[in-house]
Formats: sequence, C-alpha cells, structure tokens
Amino acid sequence: MGDVITTEIEKELVFHKLVDENQEINEKEITSESWIERNEDLTNETVCGIDQRQKVLATQQMPYMAICKLYMKAKNGLNYVGSGWLVAGNILYTAGHCVYNKSSGGWKSSIIVIPGKCGLSEPYGRYEAIELMATKGWIDNASPRYDMGAIKLSKVVNHNSFINPAMEDPNIAEICGYPADRDNGLFQYKMSDNLVKENGRFLYQADTFGGQSGSPLLRNRCIGVGIHNYGGCPNKSSDLYQKFIDGVANW
Repeated sequence: MGDVITTEIEKELVFHKLVDENQEINEKEITSESWIERNEDLTNETVCGIDQRQKVLATQQMPYMAICKLYMKAKNGLNYVGSGWLVAGNILYTAGHCVYNKSSGGWKSSIIVIPGKCGLSEPYGRYEAIELMATKGWIDNASPRYDMGAIKLSKVVNHNSFINPAMEDPNIAEICGYPADRDNGLFQYKMSDNLVKENGRFLYQADTFGGQSGSPLLRNRCIGVGIHNYGGCPNKSSDLYQKFIDGVANW
C-alpha cells in the first residue's frame, strides 16, 4: 500500500533537495528594495478600493505564530520575499512560485523561514530550507490553479502550533501574510472577505500585495483551505486537494 501511495505522489508532486546549493541571502537588499517576483499580479487593483488590511501584532498567538516570512534567493542572483504557513514542526505550505519559478532560474537556491516575524522581533527564530516541493501542474505547465508548493526545514521550529489544512469551501475566509507594500514587509496584515469558487480557485476582494504569495486562506482562524498566489481583484488562492495534502503529510 505504501508503494502505491508513493507512486501516486510522484506523479503529482516534484521534490528537490537544497543540500549543496544554499547561497547567502542579502536581507538588507530585500528589505530596502522589496523584491517581488513577476508572477505576482502587482497592478494597483490588488488593493481593491480602500485599503482595509489590519496590522497583526499578536504573532505569539494562533494562527499568526504559524504564519511565516520568507526570504528567498533565486538562481538569477536576485532576492525575493514571500509568505508561508506551518502545517507541521518542520514543514510549511507556500505558493509554487515561491519555491520554483522558471523565469528566475527554476528552483530557489536558498530560503530563510521566520515564523511569527513582527517587525524586528523574531520570537521563534529563523530556519533554513533543506528541501522544496511543487506540483507537476505548476512546474510542467505553469498552471495558476496548481501554483502550490511546500518547504521542509533543517530543524523543527520551537513551538508546536500549526495550521490544519482542509478541503473545504467556506463562504468567507481571512487572508494573512507579509505584504511588501506595508512596513517593508516586516509585519503581517490580515483581511477577511466573501469567497467565490471557480475552477479550483478561491476568488475574493480582500486586499493583498506582492510578498503575500504563499499566505494561508483561513477559515475559523486555524484551518487553511487555500494558498494565496495571485492578485488582480479578484485576488486568488488555489484550493487544497487530497494528493497535495497527502504528499506533504508523507514527506
């Protein structure tokens, strides 16, 4: 039975180790320049009308302690920012283009993960990625619906509170992550809105910006139903599906 599960996962997901590839990330350059990958639709309409995002300061409470700031180094030599969310002690979900982007050289060379970052405070420390995962639908076809990925860390984070992934279709949800247009991307911002489901993606008018790719779409605070990956008003998340959830759980 285990071999059958492994075979199915290999058909759906692609895994990549970073053991010998880690490159230094220029965090100062990221903070000052707010580098964002072009895959994110950064039109002004990404903030849909009046900006209604709320700043989060309670990052030592759930779910915000499980939401992570990402600093990423690509093979084109540039530094980027993103978001992610812990689903286990050393694994987090994020957008596919945060781990793999053909236009910036393929797999990222290095990723630093900081759970619950709040300004200059990093209450749970920072961690390095040692392995990356993305869906074949994203890597082979650049399908926005399958722009989903995950990161495995070099060690377990020093808290045990995680967001539970679920295949659900709520009517309303909260998006929370690290937008690069507010406070140099050093704080989490959140906003809730009604959802519309269309072709495996959730659509909403909740305000987002580049740097929030990989953020969780949350129902009842601690249940993640989607991975935010695009703006454009409506802004968009890919919904979770069983092979993705199982593949990460069995990693």
